[in-house]
Parts: sequence; C-alpha cells; structure tokens
Amino acid sequence: MKVLDKYILKQSVANFFFGVILFVILVSAGDLLFRLAHLWLQEGFSIGEVIKIFFLSLPSLLIYILPVSVLLSVLLTVNRMSSDSEIIALRASGVSFRRLTIPFFLFSLWVCAGTIIIQEVCLPWASVELKEIGERVSGGELIPENTFFRDDSEPGVERMFYVKMIDPEKSLLLGVVVQEYDEEGLRRIINAQEAFNQEGKWVFKEGIIYEVGEGGEIERMIRFEKEEVATAQSMEEVQKVQKKPQEMSFLELKNFIGEERSRGRKTEKLELILWQKTAFPFASLVFVLVGVSLGIVSPRSGKALGIGLSVLIVFAYYVIFSLGSTLAEGGGLSPFWGTWMANIMGFATGGGLLWWKEKN
Repeated sequence: MKVLDKYILKQSVANFFFGVILFVILVSAGDLLFRLAHLWLQEGFSIGEVIKIFFLSLPSLLIYILPVSVLLSVLLTVNRMSSDSEIIALRASGVSFRRLTIPFFLFSLWVCAGTIIIQEVCLPWASVELKEIGERVSGGELIPENTFFRDDSEPGVERMFYVKMIDPEKSLLLGVVVQEYDEEGLRRIINAQEAFNQEGKWVFKEGIIYEVGEGGEIERMIRFEKEEVATAQSMEEVQKVQKKPQEMSFLELKNFIGEERSRGRKTEKLELILWQKTAFPFASLVFVLVGVSLGIVSPRSGKALGIGLSVLIVFAYYVIFSLGSTLAEGGGLSPFWGTWMANIMGFATGGGLLWWKEKN
C-alpha cells in the first residue's frame, strides 16, 4: 500500500501547487497588484521593494488559499483516477474508499500544520515588516484601518486607543476614541477627529470628552478644540507595535483577551477571531472528506469543472462560516461553536457521502 500512497501523494502535491498558484493569481489580481503598481510607478519604490511587499503580503492570503488548494487538489486527483478507471481497479482489489482517503488526509495534515505556522509565525512578522515599509507610503495605504494600541506610560493611568486610520506621512491618528482608566476603572472617554504626538504629549483636536462616574454612567460631556495628555510613547513606537487582532498569533491574542477580561471589558468579538484562528487551518481536513466524496460521485469532470466545483464548495463553506460567526457575535452561539459550525457540518456531509458511496 505504500506504493499507492506515494502515487496519490505525488499527484496531490502537483495539483496542490497548481491550485496555490492559480488562487494567488486570482486573489491578488485586483487590489494588491493595483497597489503594488501604484508604489512602483507613483511612489518611487524599486522593483525589488515591490517584490518584497508582494511576498510580505502573501501570508495573509495563504491562510485562506492553502485549504482551498487542498480541496482543488483532491478533486482533480480523484476525478482523474476515476475517469481512468483506477478507482474501479482499486475497489476490485479490495481497497475501500476509507483506505483511499488516508493519503489525502496525511497530505492535508501537512498543509494544516503549514497553515498554522504561517498564521502564528509568518503573518505577525510580515505585518510588522509591512508597517515599517508603509511609513514611506503617502496616505498610509499599507497601514491597516481600525487598529488599537495601549499607552500605559503615565503612572497610574492606562489609555486604550481605538484608531480608524493612521497617516504616517503627517504622523496623525484619524478618528480616535480613547478609553482612559485609573486604579478604580474607566474614568473618561475622549472622542477626537484627529490626534498627534508632540513633545511628550498626546494632542487631541476637535472632539468630546465624556467623564464617567463610579457606576459607569456619563456624568459630564465637554466639547473641546484641543486637549493634551502626558505620554512617554512616540508615534514611531505606535506605528511599529500596533496590530489588528487578525495579525496577532493565537497566544498573543489569547493573552490580550485575558488582559481585557481582567479589566472588565467585553471580549466576544476578540474570542470569535481567536477561534477563527483554529477553524481555518483545519478546514483542509474538511475539504479532503468533501473532495474525495464528490470526486468519486462525479468521476467524469475535468479540470475546469473541478475548479468550478471547488469555488462552489468554498462558497457554501464560507456562507455557513459567516452564519455561525454572526450567530456567535449576536450571542446565539459560543465563539467556538460559531466558528467551528462550518467545519463540523463539512465533516458530517463529507463523511455521510463517503459512507453512502461505500455502501452502494
């Protein structure tokens, strides 16, 4: 059986890399390539720098592309074996469909492990590298929106900044909301159109301050044109350390959630992102079961139909995934069950199809 496993794995690997290249081209053909062309033609970046930015952008794409490429690989491999009557020959030799699935599962475990490594190691590192490069970009195109960071440089005071956008060229924070805490809890909320760091101070322009009482109620609202608070944090440090939850590793995000809970803050959305980090890599295993089952059921499909079937399956998967995430975000499901609902349904569907084909 080792010969059979090597034979299947060899074809699966070739089809997998075909899928990776195909989906990278399809996904990056729009916004990413446009941005890269803009950096080269209008921002004065060299070809080498543009290529570096492209490869640094790949980890965020590969997290989703690798499981989909596993699905395409399985469909193409099983379809070709079925169309050449190899599946019939194996069945006549006593090889069950479940035994046939083993090399595909082995391959998907490797891809799952690779996806986790990219997500936990490569993505956080690449995001930091991109931010450093993004300091040169006009308008902050490589700086992500809706980011947050903490400033606890002033003794006895902690400030949590929520920022819609960062303009690195002007060193401005745009659309800023700051929650200010002392030892007794939340004390005030600063909402400003923009903020900047100047001579050891955060300077807020055109906003509102909400002073919060001990019971958590708003006691007073103050409008201002300019407000200043002390800090030992520089703008350069902010741009280097800021991370979206999606860019954190599982451990970083888990620790951050623990810190947020200890301060009495809501963490449902962060927990949803945390469990998404476990659900996406294991989608490779789901797609193996579904791919083998459908590949056997539809043995005469070619490459084009295999690609189309992959797109339909992935679309159905992400519809269920989005539904589960929405239910979890609304409190109808726990974050774990909300993010894993698509995987569980995929395992059940693929396993059911394989069992049905085995019996018929």
